[in-house]
Order: sequence, then structure tokens, then C-alpha cells
Amino acid sequence: FPYTTLFRSRGSTQLRATMLLLVVICLEVSDMLFAVDSVSAIVAQVPDLFLAYTSAVFAMLGLRATFFIIDVLVQLFSLLKYGVSAVLVFIGIKLCCDRLYHIPPGIVCVILVSCISCSMAASVVKDQLEKKQLKQGLEKHLDHDKLAAPNDCKTVA
Repeated sequence: FPYTTLFRSRGSTQLRATMLLLVVICLEVSDMLFAVDSVSAIVAQVPDLFLAYTSAVFAMLGLRATFFIIDVLVQLFSLLKYGVSAVLVFIGIKLCCDRLYHIPPGIVCVILVSCISCSMAASVVKDQLEKKQLKQGLEKHLDHDKLAAPNDCKTVA
């Protein structure tokens, strides 16, 4: 999709922006706002400045792509949104309680992966149960239709 188009009329050529240019500008402005917010927040949390700035750069580069991937996965797995919300709640609690109790990174990783994988597995099980119930309901409906209509209908003339 082009960001701009050339418009020619009666000897003059104009360069006009399409709606996609407006969308790209809005995305880049939101990226800049995210960068300013996240860099200041991470610098306050992490004492090593190199680690803080590189994590902010990688977050900016991967945030939009990750959003689109998660959006597709949420459409594919119906309960994934609950797994993602559990991850966000856990991270928020961990950040609030970090000064009181330090949770080892290995345990954090296990909790995050298990929240996401359990919600994905539950989505698959839920979808299979819904398909099974739909199939049983359809079979009952067809059986009811067979019982309601007699097989040997004779017309009397």
C-alpha cells in the first residue's frame, strides 16, 4: 500500500498523502511516547544503564510485532486473553513486592510459561468440547426429525 500518491491535473502534479500515512505517523508517535515512558521507568528500576537502555530499545523494536502476534493468537485460542492477563497481574505484583521478597528468575519464567501454555491448552480442550456438544446436538436434532416424519407416507387420491 502506498503512503502517498501522485495526483495530476491540467499540467500540475501534486503529491497527496493517503490514509496509511496518517496511520504510520500515529504508530510512530505512539512508539516515541512508549520509548520516553519505558526508558525512564526501566532506568529507575535497573541500576545498570547499558542493560536498561538496550532492553528499552529491544522492547521498542519488538512491541508492535508482538502485539500483532498475540492478537492473532488470541483469535486462535479463545482463553489466551486470560493467560495474558494473569501474566500481567503476576508481573505487576512482582514489581510491587520486589523490595520485600525477591522471586528467582527461574521461578518467574516457569510461572509465565505455565500461565500462557495452560491457557492455550484450556482453549484447545474448550474448543474440542464445544465441537463435540455441537455434533451431539446436531445428531439429536436429526434423530428427532427422523422420528417426527414417518417413513412410509401413502398419499390417498
